[in-house]
Amino acid sequence: MAAGHPVAAEPPKLRLGYACLNTVLRAQDPSIFCSRTCRLATVRESGIEHAHKLALQNARDIIPMLRWNEAHHIRFMRLSSEMLPFASHAEVGYRVADVVGLKEVFEEVGRVARELGHRLTMHPGQFCQLASPREVVFDAAIRDLEFHADILEMIGLGPDSVMIIHMGGVYNDKEATLARFIERWPRVPPRIRARIVLENDDVSYSVNDLLPISEQLAIPLVLDWHHANIITSPHASKTYLPRINAVWHARGIRPKQHYSEPRPGAVTPREMRAHSKRDKEQAVLHLYRVFGLEDVADEYPVTPERQEELAKLAKRAPKKPKKAKLEPAGDGDCDGNDDSDNAPLAPPVKRMRARRVKKEAGSAKVKDESGGKEPEGEAEEEEEEEIMPKPKRRRALKPEPPASASIDTAPSPPPKRTRATTAAKVVGVKKRGAR
Repeated sequence: MAAGHPVAAEPPKLRLGYACLNTVLRAQDPSIFCSRTCRLATVRESGIEHAHKLALQNARDIIPMLRWNEAHHIRFMRLSSEMLPFASHAEVGYRVADVVGLKEVFEEVGRVARELGHRLTMHPGQFCQLASPREVVFDAAIRDLEFHADILEMIGLGPDSVMIIHMGGVYNDKEATLARFIERWPRVPPRIRARIVLENDDVSYSVNDLLPISEQLAIPLVLDWHHANIITSPHASKTYLPRINAVWHARGIRPKQHYSEPRPGAVTPREMRAHSKRDKEQAVLHLYRVFGLEDVADEYPVTPERQEELAKLAKRAPKKPKKAKLEPAGDGDCDGNDDSDNAPLAPPVKRMRARRVKKEAGSAKVKDESGGKEPEGEAEEEEEEEIMPKPKRRRALKPEPPASASIDTAPSPPPKRTRATTAAKVVGVKKRGAR
């Protein structure tokens, strides 16, 4: 390590990790990554064996990722939920045990992870909602969670290898949704309940919303600091840590937290949801160097393409506010406690308005309530929109597309603003008929 970047005298009390994709290994030829997939039509045409082949390739690439992580002092990683394409699909789904040779590969992954002392976790997708009012959604969520549990069990991972889920939608009644989750919890298979942990999100549920359920049902809660700055709680997030950690410790599981920062210049909640461009393993290496957590070089193994992306972003980024002291470090999973201050943000002012949109039948397919197509010509819709006001102090940042795609990438950036309308969230559509 270059002089001027000393390592802390005592070893850190936490471990930093990243989610799913290593940007350095992904850029290699041949690429090393664990999210190869295909279209459903391809599976139907070529047979489920095609998905099995991709699953086997994905699983094999976990081991070189673990070796790379160990060489760079990273001992914490989230496995991709896209590792086994269509495994939990209602029509073409298959069991983990159905993939020939996968058991042996996963057993080797477990042996390497235990040998190196690495922690592996998973995060099922946002569609996995146990509190949905629709039974079909609940059944699909259980099927998906069983698939994730099969992977962790076949690898041979212990209770620290948790499965993180969100509460999901509010379905017009947050209290009723939370009550429905409590009612359904006994219906969740025990082996799934043993690994599930909840996480506060950046749309609906705050730490304050989920902590009572966490304590009542003894479900550990992952504190996401970035989400907590968007969907705030009555008190600063760090004040909840003693109660959050008490549930983890009572279950005998090492606490886990998520930390990330928004892109420079983000002001509104919609803008803040997009993560900083420095992500994945690059964020971990950056934090290691800044805080002296591990002995890493000043120059990180960044691909030329990645360097070009970061250079372009630096030119486009607006000036930082005067009070800003640190450059955003990106996103990563932190295993342990973080005493960072996390003051809540004031909610933005919202207003409602309606507008009409004309769509040509040739450029958009508009369906009526019966599912039929509109006749040729133009259709007229009336949209009720939630308008996010423009910041008064500086122009809002126009976010760039995320640097990498994975099951847990930041939500898509907002649509472009025009003089006719600002970026808006459509909350209802009412058809006026065709002419």
